[in-house]
Amino acid sequence: MYRISEDLDLKEIVGSEIQQICSGRYDVQFRFGSGTCIAVQGDITLLNRNRELGRWTEDGNWSSLAFQQLLNIPVTNYSVPNDRLLQIEFDNGLLLQVHDSSEQYESFQITKEGENEMIVV
Repeated sequence: MYRISEDLDLKEIVGSEIQQICSGRYDVQFRFGSGTCIAVQGDITLLNRNRELGRWTEDGNWSSLAFQQLLNIPVTNYSVPNDRLLQIEFDNGLLLQVHDSSEQYESFQITKEGENEMIVV
C-alpha cells in the first residue's frame, strides 16, 4: 500500500537470526534476535536458488513447512530491489521475500527494539 523505501535501514538484522516465527490467521511475524519484528499480512515467498520452497498468503496460509528452515540461521544481507519487495538472505542460501502486495491495505509493519516508531508498508 505505502511502498518500501529504497533507503530502508535494517542493518541490525544482518548477523542476527530469526528466533521465532509466529503464525496467526491474518499475519505472520518474524522475530529476530536483534529485537526487530516484521509482521506480514501481504504475500511471503521463500526461495532456494530461485526455486520456490514455500509461500504464505492471507487467503491460502502456508503452502509448505519450509519456513521452519529459517529458524536460527544468520541473516547475511537484505535488499530492496524495488518498492514492492524486501528480500532477506540467510547463511544457508535461503531467500525470504516480503511483498507489498496490496493496493488497499497495509502489507507489513517493522518494529525495532528501543524505537517508538513503526515502519508501515
